[in-house]
Amino acid sequence: MKKILTLVYILIIFNAEKSFSQDMKFGKFSQAEKDITAVDFEPDADAVVLEEYSVNNFNGGVLHNHYHKRVKILKESGTRHGNVVVRYFFGKSGVQNINKVSAQIVNFDGDQEQIIKLTKNDFYTVDGGNGWQEIRFTLPEVKVGSIYEFEYNMQDKGISFLDSWVFQNRIPTLKSTYSIKIPSYLNYRLLAQGDKTLRTEAKQYDGMYKWELTDLYSIKDEPYMSNHLDYLERLDFQLAGYVSANTSIVGGRSFKDSYSNWQELTDFLFETNDFSSYLKPSKVLMTSFRSNGEENTKELEKAKEIYSYVQQNIKYNDRIGYYPSQDLKSTLEKKQGSRADINLTLLAQLRSNGLNAYPVMLSSKGNGRSRLVDSPFLDQFNQLIVLTVLDGREYYLDATNEAYTFGHLPLIFHVDQGYLLKEKDAGLISLAFHHRSGINQIGNIKLNENGKMQSQIHVRFSEYDAISKSELKNELGEADFGKEIFDISGESLEILISEKDEPKKIMDVNISGKEIELNQQMLMISPFTYVRWHENPLKADTRTFPIDLLYTFNDLYSTIIEIPEGYELDDFPEPVEVVIPGNIATFTYKVEPLGNTVKVSSGINFKYSFIPAAYYPELKYFMGLVSSKLKEPVILKKTQQIASAKD
Repeated sequence: MKKILTLVYILIIFNAEKSFSQDMKFGKFSQAEKDITAVDFEPDADAVVLEEYSVNNFNGGVLHNHYHKRVKILKESGTRHGNVVVRYFFGKSGVQNINKVSAQIVNFDGDQEQIIKLTKNDFYTVDGGNGWQEIRFTLPEVKVGSIYEFEYNMQDKGISFLDSWVFQNRIPTLKSTYSIKIPSYLNYRLLAQGDKTLRTEAKQYDGMYKWELTDLYSIKDEPYMSNHLDYLERLDFQLAGYVSANTSIVGGRSFKDSYSNWQELTDFLFETNDFSSYLKPSKVLMTSFRSNGEENTKELEKAKEIYSYVQQNIKYNDRIGYYPSQDLKSTLEKKQGSRADINLTLLAQLRSNGLNAYPVMLSSKGNGRSRLVDSPFLDQFNQLIVLTVLDGREYYLDATNEAYTFGHLPLIFHVDQGYLLKEKDAGLISLAFHHRSGINQIGNIKLNENGKMQSQIHVRFSEYDAISKSELKNELGEADFGKEIFDISGESLEILISEKDEPKKIMDVNISGKEIELNQQMLMISPFTYVRWHENPLKADTRTFPIDLLYTFNDLYSTIIEIPEGYELDDFPEPVEVVIPGNIATFTYKVEPLGNTVKVSSGINFKYSFIPAAYYPELKYFMGLVSSKLKEPVILKKTQQIASAKD
């Protein structure tokens, strides 16, 4: 009986270890790999990663990584993938090192395999700058049907932050596996992101953790997603602590002591010299602050005045970061600083005028973090802004750009969470950005004094729409701005533009459109001069990343067409009312004939600016419908009486 139990135990151990072994062996191909000619979920792909894996183990204070990748060429354009670059951080003292590099390419002629193995002379080491090095090599005779693979070993002494593992590639990936064995003397925090990654539970055995993802879309540029780094299927590990008297094991990368909670980290930051200089400014420095001591001044008015003063008097040097680069005295003397310097100066001046203000750290869009981890790690963040609470309402402020009025942030700062730093109750908070952005267009199309049809259009851009249009106008100039935005020209075209910041940011544009002669049997009249989408921006059949419209908006369009004498209404677009499931967005369109006039009205309302990729088919249809519907003309035709009289 004892022997049987021992045998069962051995089998269990064997099977568990086997489950952590890698199926892919260098130079051994399955029939499925030989047969594949296209990727079902991405049929246009010109190459595919058949499989890649990374196996990681620690030996003392060094991480040893064995990496293996296999690629198949599917189309002629895919032969470009035969040029391979492997980057690693060597630093000044060999933080990372790579050895035992092997590569080969296999072409198939029936059952025959034509194998070309690369030699040592085929691999080149190149300086990548700033401590980085690259191993480069080119596979020969790459053609449709080729399978190439390469592998190497890496030793990494910088174990405070392990290299990110991104499951996706620039081409689709059929299988990607990452495994790591963490010894008992090291404690790591896992930072995972991506829908598949978060849904995948790691397999565990004897300190080894293994993640395996399959059928991964390629990383590619897509409309309404300029920050795809934030949404990659990805794993990161950050050292949280270790059991050792020898601190040298953390290697050549910086190591920060971990903190048990956010308040502990906040207290540490507030005690540092540079940070505390803004929180507790001297009386001498406070004499140079903008001061409004009038008792009857409302909090909001006072805050806006201080915000404008800091914007105009301290120049931004384009340096980002969550920690000040200098103390308050230096910022005031130089009249320039980083984003953290300027916003902490704003905070100091708000507080000196009796207003509540707090620092907030963010991971802005494009920083590679769509999801913050609720553990006190500063390296999640890359920006610092200010939160002020006035008359019970929250305002988030960034004083580095004069284009942004009070309470408006750059759109890359529109994220879900931030780290609020306070003397008490510091920690992650949800962020909400209140605004009423959108386009309001009111038009009238009728006979002018010259006896021709002409449109008179008023377009109002509000808040973030106004900010973006104002920046574009300043970049292009007023004349070119009109041509670029409204896509119209002609002798009769007139555009008048006005802007104001209070009580909210708006841009008003008045347009006198081109004249239409009345010598036509049919008049095709487009009711709307300006629309948000001239054509559907979503053209691909599939979507990898979420859709980020940057901000919510509500557009309203209304035009009255006065039918000229001798014409009558012949045809007009059908009414429409569409809602994207989940009430993400709505679109309405209707035409109302009223005697000798026709009123055309439409509305587009997006309640959510960030839309998961699962809704892509519905959103693609929605945008296609909107862009085509708003271009449909109202058709007027000559009446029979007029036509007969002329005959």
